[in-house]
Amino acid sequence: MTPFSANPFVYIFSIVLICGVVLYFGYSSFDKMGLETKTGMAKVVGKTYTPSGSTYRTVIVDGRSMTQPLVTPETYAISLQLDSESTVGLVDADKFESITEGDTVEVKYSRTRFSGKLVVTEIVK
Repeated sequence: MTPFSANPFVYIFSIVLICGVVLYFGYSSFDKMGLETKTGMAKVVGKTYTPSGSTYRTVIVDGRSMTQPLVTPETYAISLQLDSESTVGLVDADKFESITEGDTVEVKYSRTRFSGKLVVTEIVK
């Protein structure tokens, strides 16, 4: 008895699922890798600080429940207006404190191939 004849739905669904995952990550990689980096001036329209935190998740392993901690790091996000388009860039704490709303900052950015999404790679003050 072959795996296909035992349960054809599971066999075909598994192949379709694996192909879908491979296509998704392939698309994402090709869309974002090796992009040309440009430099431009952007206006700071907002700042957001998200403190670090932790939560817990319970999973069942070998019939036993285990609690796993999930820690999220703190983030310092700067909301920018670049070429009449809104985007966000992440910075370290020192740069976050030195930038104020209304400032004009120099940014290094790229535009993805297919989706055309604006991706800020660095904020240079």
